[in-house]
Amino acid sequence: MMRGMQQKNQQLTSKNTEYIELTEKYASAKRDYNISLARKTLDLKFEKQPATLILQLAKGDPVVADLRYKRDVAKGVMDACRESIKDIRSAIDSYRSLLTWEREEKRLTPNQEA
Repeated sequence: MMRGMQQKNQQLTSKNTEYIELTEKYASAKRDYNISLARKTLDLKFEKQPATLILQLAKGDPVVADLRYKRDVAKGVMDACRESIKDIRSAIDSYRSLLTWEREEKRLTPNQEA
């Protein structure tokens, strides 16, 4: 059990590091998307496009759409990593519970025989 708990702790450390990297990638992708969307929106305003269509046209631009896709994928990967961290923490809690139960069993077993 101790070996399993150590492995889970190592996995948790690794996943936390990975989560930081994924968060930075997501933030970068979000920044790139927002900048591209703003630029395209301004371009369309200067082109005298109808105000009601500008946002739809800007989001439909292939470059902007590609950046939005990258942002969404980065968010999905980041969220999946966060869920993995929760699963690892849950496994660690299970190990702790089992160790506590085992310790109590060992403590109570000699008293029951006496």
